[in-house]
Amino acid sequence: MAHPAARTTPARLSRAVLVGGTVGSTLVLAPVASAVVDVPPGTFVVDEAGVLSSAEEQQLSQEITRLRTQAGQNLYVVYVDEHPDGIRGIVQDVANSRGLSANDNVLAIEVEQRRYGLNTNERLDPAEDVIDGSYVNPLFQQVGTTDDWLAPAVAAVEGLDDAADGRMDGRGRTGETYDPAGALPGAAGTDQAPGDGAGGALTGALGAAALAAAVGGGVMVARSRKRDKGRDGHLPAQQQAPAGPQDPLDAMTVEELRTKAGAKLVAADDAIRSSEQELGFAMASYGEDSVRTFREDIDAAKEHMKASFQLQHQLDDHIPDTEEDQRAWLKEIIARSDQVGAALAVHQEEFDSLRDLENSVPQALAELEGRLPEAESTVRRAEETLVDLHARYADSALAEVNDNAVQARERLEFVKTAEAKARTALESGDRSTAALAVRAAEQSLAQVRTLTEAVAKAGGTLTTLTANVQTGIAQSEQDLAEAEALLAAGRSPELAGPVGGMRQTLTTVRAELQSGRPDPLDLLHRLEAAHRQLNTPLSGVRDAREQARQAEQMLSAAISQAQAQIDGTADFIGARRGAVGSEARTRLAEADRSLQTAMSLRSSDPVAALEHAQRASQLADRASERAQEDVAGFGYGGMGGYGGSPFGGPVVVQRGGMGGGFAGGLGGALLGGILMNSMLGGGHGGSDWGGGGFGGFDGGGLGGGDFGDFGDFSGGGF
Repeated sequence: MAHPAARTTPARLSRAVLVGGTVGSTLVLAPVASAVVDVPPGTFVVDEAGVLSSAEEQQLSQEITRLRTQAGQNLYVVYVDEHPDGIRGIVQDVANSRGLSANDNVLAIEVEQRRYGLNTNERLDPAEDVIDGSYVNPLFQQVGTTDDWLAPAVAAVEGLDDAADGRMDGRGRTGETYDPAGALPGAAGTDQAPGDGAGGALTGALGAAALAAAVGGGVMVARSRKRDKGRDGHLPAQQQAPAGPQDPLDAMTVEELRTKAGAKLVAADDAIRSSEQELGFAMASYGEDSVRTFREDIDAAKEHMKASFQLQHQLDDHIPDTEEDQRAWLKEIIARSDQVGAALAVHQEEFDSLRDLENSVPQALAELEGRLPEAESTVRRAEETLVDLHARYADSALAEVNDNAVQARERLEFVKTAEAKARTALESGDRSTAALAVRAAEQSLAQVRTLTEAVAKAGGTLTTLTANVQTGIAQSEQDLAEAEALLAAGRSPELAGPVGGMRQTLTTVRAELQSGRPDPLDLLHRLEAAHRQLNTPLSGVRDAREQARQAEQMLSAAISQAQAQIDGTADFIGARRGAVGSEARTRLAEADRSLQTAMSLRSSDPVAALEHAQRASQLADRASERAQEDVAGFGYGGMGGYGGSPFGGPVVVQRGGMGGGFAGGLGGALLGGILMNSMLGGGHGGSDWGGGGFGGFDGGGLGGGDFGDFGDFSGGGF
C-alpha cells in the first residue's frame, strides 16, 4: 500500500539510478517547507551548476517542448553541483516546486559527485531501466572525457519519446517495440498485461552484451538517431508503431484553451474554498485528528493552484509567448486544475460519512437556528459601521465593502429559505435533499461571517493606511529636501522634474487628507508614484547602505499595506465567487506570491523586498478592480448587473430570464457561488465538478428540482 503522503504527488517517482547501479527503494515525495532547488513555472531546465551554455540550455528546452507536444510526456532536468540530500533531495525539490503530474519525469544530476537519478512516471516506469541503461547511462559514462553534459539529457528525452511511442530502438533493441499501455496493435512482445512483469521482461531482454554495445556506441547512436527522424522529430511513418489516441486539447485553438483553462482555474479555486469550509465544519464537530489527511490534500491542492496561477500570470503579462508555450502552459493549467478537483472529490464520500448529514439533519437545523441571532447582530453592527466609515472616508475607499451589509442580509435570507427547504424535505422523507439544503445554509452563514468581518476589519485597515500616509509624507519631505539640496549645489539637474512633481503631490495629498473623507490608499499610491520618479535619479548618488536604510524605513508600512489589500480582496472574492473570474484571482495569487517574496528578503535585501511589497500592492489593487468589474457585470439568463449599496444607490437585481424573481435570497446565493455550480451544471463556465469537489453541491440536482420551490424560483430552475 502506498504511503498516504504519496497522494500529494500524482506521478509515482521510482528508482534513483546512480552510475554503476540503482537504488531500489521507491521515493515517496511528501511536500516539505522549503526547497534547495526552485523550478519556476514554465521552466524545465535548471542549470545551477552552470555546465550548459545558453545555446545548449535553449536546445534542451526545445527538445523537451517537442517531447511534451508530440509525445505527451514532460521532463525536468536539474543540474546542481551537489545537494545536501543527494539525488532524492533534488527530485523532492522538483516535486515541491512543481507538484508533479502523471506525465512528468525528472533527470536529476549532481555534477561534482558525477551521479544522476532518472525518475519516470508510473506509465513509463516499466521502461525506466531501458531508458537509463540504453540511452542515458552510456552518454553519462563519457562525460568525464567529453565534458558534454547536454548529451545525457538529450538522450533521456529520446528515450522517453521512444517509450511513449512504443518503440525502443537503437539502444541494443533494434526492431523491438515497447507498448506502455500494453495494447499497441502489431507491436512485438506486447501481449503482456501492463504491470504484469513487463518491466522485468524489458530489463532481461536488454542483456549484458546489448548494454556493452550500447555503452560502446552511445555517442554515435545519440547523434545519428536525429538523422533517422523526419523533420518533425518523429521516425518515418513506415518505422513508427501505430499512434495512440490524440489529446483532444490539441484540436482546440489557443483561445479555446484559454477559455477552458480559465473556467477550470476558477472551478479549482472555488473547490478549495468550499473544501476549506467543509473542513471547518467537520473539524468543529470531530476535532483536528479527524480531518488531518483532508487538510494535507487541501494544502497540496493549494500548491497546484499556486503553480497554475503563476503560469496564468505568465500568459497574461506583457512578454509575448510563442503559441507552443501558450499551449503547453494552458494544458498544464487544465491538468493541474483537474487534479485539484479529483483529489478533493475523493474525500466527498468520506466527508459525507463523517458528518452523516442525512441522518443528522434535525441536529444540524437546531444548530443553524442557534447561530442565527448572533449572525443578525453582526449584520446590524456591520450596517452601523458602514454608516460611520462613510462619514469619515471617501466612497472609493470603501469599494470592497460598500454593499457587504446588503449582501450579508441576502445570505441570511437564503439561510432561512434553505432551512425551510430542509424541513419540508425532511418531513417528506427526502433526506438527501434535506442534507443539501443544510449544506447550502451552512455555506451561506459562513459567507455572512466573511462579509461582516470584512467590514469590521475595514475600519482598522483605513486607520493604518491613514497613518501610513502621514509617514509617507514625512519620508517624501526628507527625500525632497535631499534632492533640492543637490539641485541648489548645481548637481543632478535631472532631478528638477521629479522635484517639481513631488512638491505638487505633497501639496494635493496634504489638502485631501485635511479636507475630510479622504481615500488613504489612493493618497498612498500618489505618494509612491511621485517617490519612484524622485528615487530613480537619487539612487544614482546614494550608496548601497543609504539605499538599504531608506528601504528599511518604508518596508514595514509597504508590507502591512500589501497584506491588508490582499486580505480585503480575498474576502471580496470569497463572498462573490459566483461572479469573479480567473483574471482577478490570478492577479491576487501573484500579489500574494510577491508579498511572500518581500517577506523572505526583508532581512537580507530590503531594497528588493520593498520593490516586491510595492508590486504586491499594485497587483492586489488590479485584482480588486477586476473583481469589482466582474461583480458589476454579473448576470445569467437575462439577469442584469448586480452591485451597489445604500450609499451609492440600491442593489438592484433585474428580474426575468430565470423563471421568476429572486425571492428567498437566491440572488445572493448565486453571487456567492452557493447555488451556481449545481444549478448551472457545474462550475464557472462548465467544470466537471461543481461547488468545490467536496463541501459544495457535487453534481446535485438543484437544477432538476431539488431547490425548485425556493421562493419565487419555481419550475425546477432555468
